[in-house]
Amino acid sequence: MRRFETVDIGYELSVSLSPGDDDSIPVVFINALGTAQDQWDQVLPRLYLHTVLTYDRPGIGRSDPLPPHLADQPRTIGALADELRQLLDTLGISSPHVVVGHSLGALIARMYTARHGSHVAGLVLVDPTTRQHLAETGWPDRDGGTDSPGSSLLDISASITELGTAIPPPVPAVVLASAPGRWLRLTPAQAAEYAPRTPEQLDAQWQDGQHRLAASLGPHALLVVADWAGHHIATDQPELVAACITAAVAAAHGARPVSIPAAQLRYAGGSCRTIE
Repeated sequence: MRRFETVDIGYELSVSLSPGDDDSIPVVFINALGTAQDQWDQVLPRLYLHTVLTYDRPGIGRSDPLPPHLADQPRTIGALADELRQLLDTLGISSPHVVVGHSLGALIARMYTARHGSHVAGLVLVDPTTRQHLAETGWPDRDGGTDSPGSSLLDISASITELGTAIPPPVPAVVLASAPGRWLRLTPAQAAEYAPRTPEQLDAQWQDGQHRLAASLGPHALLVVADWAGHHIATDQPELVAACITAAVAAAHGARPVSIPAAQLRYAGGSCRTIE
């Protein structure tokens, strides 16, 4: 049964831990920018055999704000990855584990894997933000936005530099991309924020970025594209997210590349794409 608890790592973070089979590889979820752990609520029931952990970063969801002496210190993606390592150490979560990150959380997952690779058995990146997109797009100063002054003050420039030198080890990995065309659904006001790039250019750039990222993760990686999901695949197609995670766990158990049966993918609403 899922339970919430508060963990003190110098400040208090909210954690949800659901135990699975004794021999299961733990699955650790990392949320998107400014997003609470309930973003995974539709995925978790489909992983009932696995030990799963979700958490809220400081000042978001159920977690306390950062203390005043830390709230105005810029933090990089690497610092957020190290924060997760400290949390897992405090909880005594066994290693290695499969790490799942969405959007900006996928950047944290990549950095975590690069810095703490001995703790990582597999990697699932759900519609991940790419380093290029991070560099070319405006981002809020705070992880939780202006309404969460106790959330992390993000140092985007230093994070881009960190990501340029972060090389994750070759673990079983899945990149799960949103359906082509999602950027074409931007409202005129939203599209104006990305000018002079057009929605068509943004969409092509996003899909290309997912492909390049999957290719960079080595021969054990798999690229899956959702049939209809937008950016929030865990809400739009939770069965597909769960299928990718289950496949990564199975690959980690067997020390082999990730593979998802075609029939299972069709049922979940996705397709594999060739990585070259």
